[in-house]
Amino acid sequence: MYGVIFEFLRDYVIERHGGKETWQVLLEDNGHSAYKQFFPVAEYPDEEIVGLAQSAAEALQLPLPVVLEDFGAFTANRLLDFYHMYSDPAWKSFEVIENASGSIHDAIHKHNPNRKPPCILARRDSDSLLVIHYQSQRQLCDVAKGIVRGLGERFSESLSLRETQCMHDGAEKCIIEVSRNTDS
Repeated sequence: MYGVIFEFLRDYVIERHGGKETWQVLLEDNGHSAYKQFFPVAEYPDEEIVGLAQSAAEALQLPLPVVLEDFGAFTANRLLDFYHMYSDPAWKSFEVIENASGSIHDAIHKHNPNRKPPCILARRDSDSLLVIHYQSQRQLCDVAKGIVRGLGERFSESLSLRETQCMHDGAEKCIIEVSRNTDS
């Protein structure tokens, strides 16, 4: 996992859940110095981000999927800026999602051509329905759902999500249907 995601998690904890002291406690709970720094393009073991997220969920007394989805919503704007995924002013949530995989792959492969980012395929069934196929060994579909919610907030769109299959239930990939209220 790239360090930029750790930076986003740090910002999430600091801004929404108790400040720097809370972040420092989470770091220490996971065997790090309270002043551990994560560098944006450096790679860190996936287990480190999972451990920090689990510690955050325990501290908040919330289920991990709830925390991961909230983190995803918080992160949506930052991802748009970091991966330069918002290149057309006419774009809304669906267009960003449809173009996300290419943008993410291009940005990641600049730094490490062997890295395997999540596979995100989006198919628009209509103006109001987008179907996302998400597959990743990390199985962070809750973060992906949160990112979709965050995009809806950014673009002032009313989006509804329904996951029709999930890797956590043994499926090969997650399928997430995103409905957009066209009156938005």
